[in-house]
Amino acid sequence: MEDTWGMPGPTFIGIYLLGFSATLLFAFAVRIFTRTGAASTTAPIQALSAQELACLTGGPRRVVEAAVAQLVDTGQLRASRDGYLQVSQNGQHVRIRGGENPVERTIVADVARHGSRSISILTRRLAESDAVREVVARLVSAGYLVDDELAKRRKVISLVPAVVVFSAGVVRWLEGVADDRPVGWLTVLLIGSALIGFAMYRQAICPRTFEGANAVGRASVTAPAELVAAGGFTEHPDQVIRESLLGRRGSVSGENTEGSCKG
Repeated sequence: MEDTWGMPGPTFIGIYLLGFSATLLFAFAVRIFTRTGAASTTAPIQALSAQELACLTGGPRRVVEAAVAQLVDTGQLRASRDGYLQVSQNGQHVRIRGGENPVERTIVADVARHGSRSISILTRRLAESDAVREVVARLVSAGYLVDDELAKRRKVISLVPAVVVFSAGVVRWLEGVADDRPVGWLTVLLIGSALIGFAMYRQAICPRTFEGANAVGRASVTAPAELVAAGGFTEHPDQVIRESLLGRRGSVSGENTEGSCKG
């Protein structure tokens, strides 16, 4: 009985290992290329605002957290120890002013509308607001963030060669089983390949470009809102305010880009 495709088992395993290794290199290359970024604007960001820094370090939820910290520090919002926000009653000008930028104005309007607003709910819901999307879009245009749809497409493209090689291995395995040939090593390789491929599929491409990482490294972090932008509510320098912002959660609600994105 001839070998499947005229290729002995050990030879196929060697070729499979070489081919799958090459597909992994291709996948990593696509991810690196995606993170090189490309600015689509002629107006680069000279200095990151607290909200822009928050978006780069912790994603959209961190943007809301940084804005909340700023509003609390300026007295426009009051945080209670149970993790709720209220509009400050220090003067009617607070309601009129309502924040210095779209994100802050959105937060003040939401809290004023509800009277008392849970910080965790506010952070989660307003992370999808148009005001926060504007911050994300500005960073994408500056080449500091990877466009989300582009990252998803690139991730799929990066895995196509691996799927092709894996499929060839599956076909070989099926024919080997049908011909009653030893397929023990090939079985191990296929299981290992499937696990590696699944892990890479689950791991999103880091949303921060290399230029964005450099911008974070250059950022000056001194003010309370900037400290929150860099590390979440747990980094607020005032213990009383920090405990009020954290409320009963005891942990940061915002996403952490650093957790899946080094550099």
